[in-house]
Amino acid sequence: MDGEFSVILHDMLNTPHMLTGVAIGVATGNPAAAFAGGLVSHYLLDAIPHTDPGTWHFNEAFPHRVSERDLTLGFADLAVAVALLIWLAGQAPIVTAASLAGLVGAVLPDVLVVASLFFPKLVTVRGLDRYFAVVARYHRTSPPKVWAAGFLTQGIIVGIAVWYLLAS
Repeated sequence: MDGEFSVILHDMLNTPHMLTGVAIGVATGNPAAAFAGGLVSHYLLDAIPHTDPGTWHFNEAFPHRVSERDLTLGFADLAVAVALLIWLAGQAPIVTAASLAGLVGAVLPDVLVVASLFFPKLVTVRGLDRYFAVVARYHRTSPPKVWAAGFLTQGIIVGIAVWYLLAS
C-alpha cells in the first residue's frame, strides 16, 4: 500500500476536531448551526491525510486490537485538547453554548469509532455497517512512513483554529 492512504476507520486526533468545533461555535454564535457545522467539519477533517492510531495499524482490518500505544496517543491527545481549551478559555470568549455545541458535533462521530474498537460486533450491526463503509471511503489515515506529514496537517489545523479563536 505504498503511497496510498488507508481506509481503516480511525479518526483524526481529537485536538483538531475539538478546536475546529469550538471555532465554528464562535463563528456562528448559534448552538444548532454550530452543532451541524461541527458534525460536518468532522468528516471534512477526516478526509485530509493525517496521523492517528490507525497509522500504526495501516494494513490491519478494522476494528483491530487496541494497543498500549493507541491508548497513550489517545489520552495524550485528549490532554493536549483539554489543556488548550482551558488556556483559550482564559484568553478568548469561547465558553458559550454555541462553542460547546460545535465541540460536541465535532467529536460525536468518534464515539461510534471508539465504541467499535471495544465492541467489534458494532461494525456488523445493520445500518451501522453501511455508515462505517461510507465513512471509510473518504477517511484518509497516513501510512507509517509519512506519519510526520500526518501530524503536520493536524498541527496546521490546530494553529488556524487557535489563531481564529484568539482573534475573535
